[in-house]
Amino acid sequence: MKIAVIGGGAAGLTAAIFAKRTNSAAAVTVFESNDRVGRKILSTGNGRCNLSNVDIAARHYITEDPAFVEAALKGRAFDFVRDFFASIGVPLMTEEGRAYPRSMRAGAVSDALRFECARLGVDLHLNSRVKSIAALRGRFTVDDEMFDRLIIATGGKAAPTLGSDGLGLKLAAGLGHKVYETYPALVQLRVLDCDKSLKGIRAHARASAIVHGESVREEVGEVQFTDYGLSGVPIMQLSSLFRGDMDIALDLLPERDFTSLADELVTLSDRCGDLPLCDFMGGYLHKNLTRRAAVGAGLDPMAKAGQLTLRELKQLASAVKNMKFRVVGTNSWPNAQTTRGGVDTREIDPKTMRSKLFGGLYFAGEVVDVCGDCGGYNLHWAWISGAMAGENAAKE
Repeated sequence: MKIAVIGGGAAGLTAAIFAKRTNSAAAVTVFESNDRVGRKILSTGNGRCNLSNVDIAARHYITEDPAFVEAALKGRAFDFVRDFFASIGVPLMTEEGRAYPRSMRAGAVSDALRFECARLGVDLHLNSRVKSIAALRGRFTVDDEMFDRLIIATGGKAAPTLGSDGLGLKLAAGLGHKVYETYPALVQLRVLDCDKSLKGIRAHARASAIVHGESVREEVGEVQFTDYGLSGVPIMQLSSLFRGDMDIALDLLPERDFTSLADELVTLSDRCGDLPLCDFMGGYLHKNLTRRAAVGAGLDPMAKAGQLTLRELKQLASAVKNMKFRVVGTNSWPNAQTTRGGVDTREIDPKTMRSKLFGGLYFAGEVVDVCGDCGGYNLHWAWISGAMAGENAAKE
């Protein structure tokens, strides 16, 4: 049996390993367009490789078919990934639920996968960008070579400088698979009328995604203000929801309810009444954020705090608790961590990752319409989908 794996990233390498472990007699070839495998792995987790999470559940994934993710994850949660990496000499440790290699080195993960491929006899073809594939009487041609099984694990479009340029999506579409439109995900957001005076400010906040006027998701953490809009983990989590109509509402003091904050501002205005409005909340927020809140509340940022009425102080509290930004887009593919959209999962068996259109064709990783949260969820998907694809391709 000859098995071709297109893509030498996290999903592709895992697929190759499980294929050889399942059927040692199979000839497994990985086609990788870069001069080395696993390049994208090196950039994950700020070089530490956040490769999974102890809280693996379908709610951490966005897809057009949630039932697919639910079925695929069954029996393949954190323990599955932990045991796999232990088997290739990479013990894991956790930090606030996020799993990392014990060495805290992404290079250790990439190396271990490569070493295991070498030990098993996987043939790695580097600098080999596949030009064409075709299905022919139950087999597949990859360029000019014939294979019995084909696994597409090319990634999506995120981080194209590392090799993810949408090739697998084109190959899947060429075979007749439906491919959902793709969007940059886990990426910074661009906002309308960006206030450049906020550039560089960081604030602990609750960020809410407002889609078609309805709050659909909230995230709490450090929000970063940039010269084009918003960044930070909460913003990147919400970015996966952007499809053209979205606002971000920031609660800049999430630890206080509206009534408590309004009462505090009344007391503060009595004590610091001579200070201008933009300065009197300096112990709470950066003055430029206070200025923006004041303007949003229809107040003069230079007005004396002590001159504000109770109603105006409540308006200020409301603006601090609900500072809205109109999203006009995301940063582009080079800035994205993953891809929203991809091969329609309704055409894939969630228990095997086999195509329902072609026997012998399998998919793994980011090329599939499964987009995870920050926190190791996308790499977890790469490992388990690669494992399923490789194992089943080798034994069917």
